[in-house]
Amino acid sequence: MPGTILFGIDVETASEDAVAFAERGQELFHELNVPVTWYLTGRTLERYPDVFRAMDGDELIELQAHTYSHVLLKTVLIRIPEGKTIHGSTDWYMERGSSLETIDSDLGRCQAVFQNVLGRRANAMTGPWCYYRGLGDRPDLLEMVHRHGFNVLRTFGRDEDDGQPVPLEWQPFFYKAQGFPAVLEIMVHGYQDDFYWSAFTGEKDPRKYVEHLKSFADKAAKEDLTWSLCSHDHRCATEEGFQNKAQWYRAVIGHALRLGVRFLPVTQYYNEKIVERDTSWGEGE
Repeated sequence: MPGTILFGIDVETASEDAVAFAERGQELFHELNVPVTWYLTGRTLERYPDVFRAMDGDELIELQAHTYSHVLLKTVLIRIPEGKTIHGSTDWYMERGSSLETIDSDLGRCQAVFQNVLGRRANAMTGPWCYYRGLGDRPDLLEMVHRHGFNVLRTFGRDEDDGQPVPLEWQPFFYKAQGFPAVLEIMVHGYQDDFYWSAFTGEKDPRKYVEHLKSFADKAAKEDLTWSLCSHDHRCATEEGFQNKAQWYRAVIGHALRLGVRFLPVTQYYNEKIVERDTSWGEGE
């Protein structure tokens, strides 16, 4: 098969952006007929329960978690590329990770909201901001997220400088070495969205972002790689704001489909990787 795309969108704002994205996004992905995973903060789900309760079970849109209140699981320390400004800084930028107690409470509250609103717990989670190595260097956090029921993580989304892009050569993996062989890291490749691409590259022309994304689709197809693609609900409250996102969604998805790349929701991908894992480990690998 010529590559796989896991399109994950962080619906995190607990605002009109999230509601508008839900309404317009559901229509768009049915128009495109590709599956996608939306990672909801618990506070977004809690604030708009009817919107997402009606959507849960949609054959193309899978709802998963993005913590309750967007707490950082690890500290992010970005080395700013020369000549660029990221988050208002030109040399280093730090966003402090939360305490273990805060994270534990937040994840518990997140799962409680999923249970109360959707009648189920989430089994996949995106770590806010994402991190270099994901949770590979934090077995204490891996134990915690696993205890809260998360077996699929999207937390590895930065390079060695806590920047971007993340190369496509870095592929999803199980946290076997850390003692959690059933926990899969699916990563975030490239840039975490159009606004991060613009910040790290200095480019403003959205057509160049589309070309960048098409190159990732080309590589995924040619080398049969998994591409974990990321976007957000930011600035989608208006029709114009949403269409700015939808424009590149349509262009890149159409290009990937023409290449024969498949799109999968995260749970289906996880189930496939479990079968592959069991087969390969059974052969002594």
